[in-house]
Amino acid sequence: MNSILQFSTIKLLLCSTLLLLIVESVQAQMERKRSLDKLPDPELFLSTSLVSAQTVSIVPKGEMQSAISHSFGHIRSGWGDLFGLDNNASVHLGLDVGIAQNLSLGIGRTSVDDVFDMRLKWIPYRQNSSNSRPLSVGLYLNTALETLEERRFDYSFTERLSYHSSILVARQFGTKITLQISPSISHFNTLIAQNKTPLQHTIFSTLFLGRLKLNERNSLSFETVPILSASEAIHHWAFSYEIETGGHVFQLFLQSGYLFTEQYIIRQTVDSFWNGDIRMGFAIHRVFQLKKRS
Repeated sequence: MNSILQFSTIKLLLCSTLLLLIVESVQAQMERKRSLDKLPDPELFLSTSLVSAQTVSIVPKGEMQSAISHSFGHIRSGWGDLFGLDNNASVHLGLDVGIAQNLSLGIGRTSVDDVFDMRLKWIPYRQNSSNSRPLSVGLYLNTALETLEERRFDYSFTERLSYHSSILVARQFGTKITLQISPSISHFNTLIAQNKTPLQHTIFSTLFLGRLKLNERNSLSFETVPILSASEAIHHWAFSYEIETGGHVFQLFLQSGYLFTEQYIIRQTVDSFWNGDIRMGFAIHRVFQLKKRS
């Protein structure tokens, strides 16, 4: 009788202990989940664009961002023109406004060929800290108009247009590394034949972007277009060192080309980064509040 009683007591103690462990484990998981929910969402990129390519970062509703990008000549030209600083400057001016939640509109101009561009970015799905949304996914569209006066031809308005669209997919791994892949389609209404090679007006490509977070205010980033359907195009490469100072993001970069609109860097890059055709440049992004935060 005592043996049976002792066995029942031990069984009761074991069951009670197991039940307490289960309750404690569930409670701990709930607490961890609540703790993650209170954390801010990860900052995948410091700015809405790296050198030329768009990121999944977007101008919030009620804010405006101005951007000035400047690219110089080839650094291998040496001291003669101060490693390219005296030669072949290219400037892009941009202005983007957050018009709705996760939706922005922008306009820009590149000094090379006097190209104006209008762009739209929509990021409906954003990675969060609780990992219930493990990716950021969005859509980017732009239309560019080349306004440079052409002496040889009298182009119409539509003949001067080009287009680009991308699906943006990005994820931050841990707290330091962000990678983005952007399958894209670019189209030029008009191209000038340089040889007997058939012209390819529509190009399918894939842009890759990456960021290594060094600390709260400094990052290293890259962008490239290694996958192209146009065999005559040269792959674009760019590497950037970024500094965040409150409302500003400064970027110091090296790139193979000197163009700043996606379809132009994809279709018209003629310099090879790995053959030494490298240009220095910088960009300044500034955010302004259009209305007071509630």
